[in-house]
Amino acid sequence: MCPSGRPFALRLLRALRRSLTAYGAPYAGVDPWSTDTGACGPSPEGSGPGAAHPERVRPDVPLTPSERAHARELGSP
Repeated sequence: MCPSGRPFALRLLRALRRSLTAYGAPYAGVDPWSTDTGACGPSPEGSGPGAAHPERVRPDVPLTPSERAHARELGSP
């Protein structure tokens, strides 16, 4: 046991996890230490992508013909 009360291997693995999280966060486009838990959850109205989703659809702009075709393929109205 170490003076901190934790085995060295456990402290090493936790440090490795924090390091890999920090390294991969920019590639995933997220802040791993953010306290905002609702950013990636479902939208309040229950449809469409979450609030932090990069491809938000504007409700005031109609879909293009190819977007309508994709929506039909995916089973959306």
